[in-house]
Amino acid sequence: MTYRAWELKPLDRAALKELTQAIAEQAVEELEQQAMEEEPWSDAKYSSVLSAQQKENALLAGILTARGITDPAEALTLLAGEEDLSDPFLLTDMQKACERIWQAIDNGETIVVFGDYDVDGVTATALLYQHLKGMGATVKCMLPSREGDGYGLSRNAIQSIHDKGYQLIVTVDNGISAVEEAEFAAELGIDLIITDHHLPPETLPKAVAVVDPRRLDDTSPFKGLCGAGVAFKLCAALDGCPPEEMLDYCGDLAAVGTVADVMPLTGENRTLVKSGLRQLQNTDRPGLEALLEEVGLAGRPITAENISYAIAPRINAAGRMDSAVTALQLVLCEDPDRAEELAHKLNEINVKRQETELEIFKAAQVLLEQQPERLEDRVMLLWGRDWHPGVIGIVASRLVERTGRPVIVVTVDEHGECKGSGRSVPGFNLHACIGSCADLLIRYGGHAMAAGLSVREENLPELRRRLNEWAARECPVLHTAPLECDLPIHLDRVTVDSVRRIDALAPFGAENPTPVFLLQSAVVDGVYPVSEGRHSRLRLRQGNASVYAVWFGMPPEQLPYTMGDVVDAALNLSVYESARGAQLSGRILDLHPAGLGTKLAEQAALVAALRRGTPLTAEQKTLITPDRSHIITVYRELQARRWHAEDLQPLCAKLGEENTGKTLVAVTALEQVGLIATVEKGGANYLELVPAQGKKNLADAPILKCLEGM
Repeated sequence: MTYRAWELKPLDRAALKELTQAIAEQAVEELEQQAMEEEPWSDAKYSSVLSAQQKENALLAGILTARGITDPAEALTLLAGEEDLSDPFLLTDMQKACERIWQAIDNGETIVVFGDYDVDGVTATALLYQHLKGMGATVKCMLPSREGDGYGLSRNAIQSIHDKGYQLIVTVDNGISAVEEAEFAAELGIDLIITDHHLPPETLPKAVAVVDPRRLDDTSPFKGLCGAGVAFKLCAALDGCPPEEMLDYCGDLAAVGTVADVMPLTGENRTLVKSGLRQLQNTDRPGLEALLEEVGLAGRPITAENISYAIAPRINAAGRMDSAVTALQLVLCEDPDRAEELAHKLNEINVKRQETELEIFKAAQVLLEQQPERLEDRVMLLWGRDWHPGVIGIVASRLVERTGRPVIVVTVDEHGECKGSGRSVPGFNLHACIGSCADLLIRYGGHAMAAGLSVREENLPELRRRLNEWAARECPVLHTAPLECDLPIHLDRVTVDSVRRIDALAPFGAENPTPVFLLQSAVVDGVYPVSEGRHSRLRLRQGNASVYAVWFGMPPEQLPYTMGDVVDAALNLSVYESARGAQLSGRILDLHPAGLGTKLAEQAALVAALRRGTPLTAEQKTLITPDRSHIITVYRELQARRWHAEDLQPLCAKLGEENTGKTLVAVTALEQVGLIATVEKGGANYLELVPAQGKKNLADAPILKCLEGM
């Protein structure tokens, strides 16, 4: 298991008091105006309402303060609504792009909108296509296939467009790196307009216009737009209207693209997404309406989380497993019956995606069981034959969550051609790591946290060796990023109304995460299975108050805590409307023994580095080297009760957090000499004693020899 420290954000108590007062006073003013009483409020009534508002808004003010928003004016502006959208013509080359498109419309030219196969690309394509059609343009759409074409504009696509007699291409969500492709288009006499949001290369493609907020010479104030966001700005520019006027027309598509592409939900994106969510709530797009009905969201409040976990995966599934054209057809569909068919088809494709993803994930797990030495790799490179290339990135993400280290999953075809997709962890530059092996690769690309590659099968073993060689040199001890908690809470002071106030900070997502609360010294007062045992629902009691909280992905039998255990919980809070009225509900992000600090995570990282052959300093060795008496103590603890093998935090807490490294080394040593073993019982893995067969010498344990030899 990956052990992660928790980090509580600092809190300026004086600023918190001032902010709470300001928010409460603003709320009271609004309530007083709404009351519309003939007689003004008395001082007593005002004071009473103000006191109530201070209590209800204290949690909201605490979150804002913890996140560094301490100026009352800034906070009230944030809570009041949405940031203005900047002038689209501040984007470099926007005027050039508009002039060429206007010319095409006037001359009756066919405009080809060239998108991408992911959600951002599909929504950007649909958004621009619909707007151009509304302007009277002749428009065609083109999306590449993930397997056949790969990402972005290609020579084959350009040739196909030329063969059909079309002379203008407008890219959305791609094109900024298409330097050679742009030259090829020019050779064929095709004009190219690029709209993108990805980081540009040193040399920009030669095109009629290159609209990208991340250009070094771009003059627009907001750089966090996604592809659909840039397309939205282009539509506003073509219309010559303030972008706010476009929100009711296509804000929904911009919102879906923004959330799905994990763009920061701050600044202008906050405005786009807030407006888009309202529009989705009462959408007049038959395709989106059918999709909401298919996933059970019809008539319910739509959140950014709904987009992330329900809408986006189904649109993405088309591009991963089939053709993104199906998703585009759904978004553009105007016939309710056809929309229903397409939504159902997307859902079926998504089910197939989930099944395929699970199959590959299980195959990867079998590979690790058969070759346990791979578990000691710093960078896990796993490959299998004919694994579906559309889902290997998702599998890599799941394995990162499971192992806490960078993972690259590779599929090998019948010709020995390999495609890989990797995901990283904070602090480890996966793109640089892969780049160090460029001589072994056909191609590669990406960024620090995610990257892709192509390689010949015969080079995979050497690639694995070289990746880990680079990781050992550049990142010898890999520390897991801490879980940031906004505020500690006391259940007897948290109310339904105070939690509801938090919605004023929504939409939540990248750079504006759902608030994480720290519940300290809570007693596990109940454990209940959820969704046929796939998840657990815990009742956590703190004093005389309690809350029910779901821990997704944690079956009850794998829970390393029992009734009566005292724990700290990092969790989100929400309001659940039940038959008994509104109730608080929690979502557990992590759980550990009460009072556990950061030493466990720090020392666990040292033990992991040791197991992978990293030389440690004398000071680091001293921290994690157990003496014989500590190893005996660990053995006796394992003798006295069964401990979960996949989460040793309770054992480490009992034996002293400062002794974590020694405890983990002791457990490893006992396993290595055959005195204990991991045994599966009832769906969970436990550490159990092995009946002694002859004398065992602890000094023979490789991990202890390694410590001695350093």
